[in-house]
Parts: sequence; C-alpha cells; structure tokens
Amino acid sequence: MRGLRLRAGTEWLSWIPALVPLLLALLALVAILAVRGGRWRRGAALQGLLVVLLGAHILRTSFGLEPGVPGGSPEMVHLLQWNSSWPAGDDPRSMQALAGAPADIVLISNRGAITSPDMVRRWAGRDARVVGAALFALITEWPITEARLVAAGGAGSTAWYIARFTVLPPAWHGRPLRIAMVDMPSRPSLSRRQVADAVAEAIESGGLGEVDVVAGDFNAISGSVLLSRCFPGMRDAANEAGAGWYATWPRRFPLWQIDHTLLGPGLRCLRAWTLDPETSSHRMTMSILAPATEASN
Repeated sequence: MRGLRLRAGTEWLSWIPALVPLLLALLALVAILAVRGGRWRRGAALQGLLVVLLGAHILRTSFGLEPGVPGGSPEMVHLLQWNSSWPAGDDPRSMQALAGAPADIVLISNRGAITSPDMVRRWAGRDARVVGAALFALITEWPITEARLVAAGGAGSTAWYIARFTVLPPAWHGRPLRIAMVDMPSRPSLSRRQVADAVAEAIESGGLGEVDVVAGDFNAISGSVLLSRCFPGMRDAANEAGAGWYATWPRRFPLWQIDHTLLGPGLRCLRAWTLDPETSSHRMTMSILAPATEASN
C-alpha cells in the first residue's frame, strides 16, 4: 500500500511543468541578490548554476531546434494528429485550421461534424475520403485497407479507446503504414500504471499487432508508464525531431505534451511541430515521417 501511495505521489510530481521550478529558482536568485546577506556571493553562484541547469533541461526536453528537412522525397509522409474534442469537432473554425495545415494523412480523435464526408471534401479536397472507428477518424487520398476498433474500456472521464488503421502510401511500393490511434482517460487522479496494465492486456487480447505509428491523446507526459508499458520500444517524434515549444495542452498556454506521435523501428521523424487551430483545448501536431532506409540516405 505504501508503494502504491509513493508511485501515485511521483506521478503527480511528474506533472509539475518544467517552467515552475525554473521560475522559482529565478525568484530565489533575485531574492539573494536583493538581500545580499551572509555569504550571498556563494549563494548567488549556486543559485545561478541551478537556473542554468534547469534552463538547459527545459531546452532539451521541451524545446527543439528546427532540424534540416530533406525536400522533395516522394516517400515522405506529412501526418497531422489532433484531438478536436467538443465543441471544436463541430466548429467551422476547425475546418479552416485543417485546410490551413494540409497533410497526407489526418488523424482526428473525438471527431464531430467536421469529419462528415461532405465537410471533409470542403477542407481536404474532393479526392479525400474519411474512414472511422469509434471516436476516431482518418482522412487521406491514399488507399485505406483497414479501419477497426481494437479495444475500449471505462466510461466518462475514465474511458479509453484504441483503433487500428492501415494506409498504403503510393511511393512505398506496397509497403503499408500501420497506425494505431489512442485516446486515454482524462481523469487526473486515475493511476496511470493501472490504466497501462489494463490497456496492455486489451492490446494483446484485441490483436492490435505490430504498428508503425501510435498517435493520439495519451493524457500522459513523456516518460509515463502508459507509453513505455503499452508501446515498448517506440520513440516519440517530438524527442527525435521536435521543433519549437512542443507542448499541446492547454491550447491557449500549452504547458504539457500529452498528445504524442510514437514511431516504430521502421520509421524516422524528419521534423515535428505543433500548430494552434484557435479552437479545441488541444494543439495539433504535425510530423514529417519517412521509412528508416529513406531517412538514413
């Protein structure tokens, strides 16, 4: 029981935004410089070092320098992921945001009217088609060979869903792009370890199988047991090639990255960034992906 309480405590601590300790360290440094009492020079030096270390940590984990992106390769895939949530799923501004961020494949969770076939043609083009599985939608002009719900559980704020889609990028010469979409529980008091155990078991019994991409609203930050337990060995696109401030929630002042695009060994991310749709509580994420062999050339 003590171990469970300890794990729950560390889960809550991990949700403290990295900016908070940095701001506290800066305030402490200002206070030391203002008071100048005792061995203030030594204290200021140590506090200044702490500020530098915290700043470096934030740059490493939350802010990526824009990597170079090879241009013109037909094998590259622009993948847009977004939790439109209510009421953005029925908001005309959502269509404007989607039309302004063209992608080869669009993944939308908590979908609404904007994913109806007639509206999809308005913002994605007349050749685009939409397929759905539970609360998920995939929009693309490319051939789709699979769209199914793999597993679901919980209810209300404890509900979670996993679906599987398979798309055939034309330039991949028959090689499929296998995508899992996820939407995990939003209740913050829920143990992520318990959720991870339930989801991992459902993935096995539901036959998710091997996938190249896992994308969606995990309601969990990088390093969470929910990511490592359910999708071991997969890498976060943001860690690999994130550009700019890579946080997705809340949209107006994003502090946490809870929306992820995870990659299997057959793919590499060339660049990943977030977009503000000016509606919904989540930011969009865009990833430029390529087969690992192509990306290494």
